[in-house]
Amino acid sequence: MSRSARTPAPGSVPRAERIATEVGTPPPEPPGAPGPPGAPGAPAARAAPGGTGTRIASGGASDAGRVRAINQDAYWLGDVPGKGFLAVVADGMGGHQTGEVASRQAVEVFRSTLKSSRAHVPAAMARAAQTANLDVHAAATANPENHGMGTTLTALVIDDQVGLIGHVGDSRAYRLRDGELAQLTHDHSWVADRVRQGLLTADEARRHRWRNVITNALGATESFRLDLGATEVRPNDRFLLCSDGVSMLVSDGLMRQILTDHPPQAAADLLIAEANDRGAPDNVTALVVHAQDVAHRPKRYELPDEIDEPTSVEVRGTQSGIREVEAAFPVRSPLRALRNHAWYPYRGWIVGSLYLVLLFLVFSLWRG
Repeated sequence: MSRSARTPAPGSVPRAERIATEVGTPPPEPPGAPGPPGAPGAPAARAAPGGTGTRIASGGASDAGRVRAINQDAYWLGDVPGKGFLAVVADGMGGHQTGEVASRQAVEVFRSTLKSSRAHVPAAMARAAQTANLDVHAAATANPENHGMGTTLTALVIDDQVGLIGHVGDSRAYRLRDGELAQLTHDHSWVADRVRQGLLTADEARRHRWRNVITNALGATESFRLDLGATEVRPNDRFLLCSDGVSMLVSDGLMRQILTDHPPQAAADLLIAEANDRGAPDNVTALVVHAQDVAHRPKRYELPDEIDEPTSVEVRGTQSGIREVEAAFPVRSPLRALRNHAWYPYRGWIVGSLYLVLLFLVFSLWRG
């Protein structure tokens, strides 16, 4: 079943046919590399000094749905050494099987680039998204069959007490804490823009004929907008990452109930089953991550003042977008700690006054 290309606004990226192959296990590692930490749903623990650490349980499920012949979604769950626990979902777009190519490539490039980067985690996530975008765009440009392909990408990295969310498109990230479900991402779609402008209600957006038109994607052009947010991670927090095939069919109340009542793998399977029971016209993918225990350790980076409001940057093939992320999540250093003191803006007056006091003492001693 194809979706006609609609272009209601400049820069919009129509979702053509969403077809694809199910990705039920993490992509294979390169030859000779260590394998993934088990199938989705297996607990993944991060050891910390002293025998304590952040312990994560996770589960993932994906299905073509009730209409599509092929599943164009892709995902990965597992530990990335030196960075944290990674959950990433991508929802491909493009005719024939190009969406499948885009989503798989984006997930694998994001994971491998994050793993190899020496930058701190926020900057490494931005570089990983930049590399994935350039690689998918290059593949679309080089092969006429892949022309117009692209993908959403939503990634969560749990770095002990800090959760970092990178987001492009209209897949979503949620957090369940103390019975309250909060959406952590903003949809990059035509209808979501109208909802934020007050022109549509959320219910109208769900039923609008342009609900599948996204305004931001990886691989569609050489540049994209990256939302990079941070949230505190507390023991027993549960996170859900899902493609829009799930979020448009499963209510927040049902999501909350399933996440509360079931362990990660069972919860992911149930979310897919609920979407399929409602007809699932699109591919459906759900990843559930449970922070069972959380270690608190110093980080190389500082967090923005507005921790739950994402930093939105335009990322191109240059370093400008990466530098914006580095400025929003600065490297922690003694000099920066000094700059954060309330007296730092008055440092000139303070140094000058101390110099005058020193001169007075030296003159007094000389006269005495």
